[in-house]
Amino acid sequence: MVGTWINVGAVLLGSLVGLLAGRRIPQTITGSVTIGIGLVTLVVGMKLAVGTENPLALLLALLIGGGIGTWLRLEERLGRLGEASERLFPQGMRGTIPQGFVAATLLFCVGPMAILGAIRDGLYGDWQILGLKSIMDGISSIGLVAGLGPGVFLSAASVLVYQGGISLAAHWAVGPGVGTTLAPSPALTEFNAVGGAVLVALSFKLLGVRDLKVGNLLPALALAPLLGWALAGLG
Repeated sequence: MVGTWINVGAVLLGSLVGLLAGRRIPQTITGSVTIGIGLVTLVVGMKLAVGTENPLALLLALLIGGGIGTWLRLEERLGRLGEASERLFPQGMRGTIPQGFVAATLLFCVGPMAILGAIRDGLYGDWQILGLKSIMDGISSIGLVAGLGPGVFLSAASVLVYQGGISLAAHWAVGPGVGTTLAPSPALTEFNAVGGAVLVALSFKLLGVRDLKVGNLLPALALAPLLGWALAGLG
């Protein structure tokens, strides 16, 4: 889990820099930074989404997963979790906790670098992928805190639980040092594609195009590998 701890540290450090420097950064600049992060998120998300090998798996995962998430009101529950955490911050910093927490959690936890990096860290102790991701997340944290508030700090816990959980699961289930490469599979391919679609939805929110309930799409990430495997078998 070395890579995960590095990633958590990068998010906390970047958030601290953004918090300290954010007050001195003009609103026009912070707005531009948020737009830049939104555009990069859009590009990365589209690149992942078009990599799908089975558009039907992508569509079904988003439709069914989005329906489940809406029924469970995941976006609302995530927002309440952020609101409950507001007491950790001074009164003057409150009000933007849920938005920063949800946006940063999705940005840092969705994508191939998070899952592949965590798996390789758990199997081989190879944290190079997560090291690269840490640099990206640290830089993004600076802009996100300046634009969305201190809720970004709390996303470090999401990174720890998500990536650390994957690393530990890979280590315990398969064991370290098994093989030298991770072979691509329909399940992983469709997971990445759905993750890309979720990132595209998140980019719309960051860019102010539309306030989509991105948190409600999270169940789609769990359904994507299953649907990718099942539909590939039918083919």
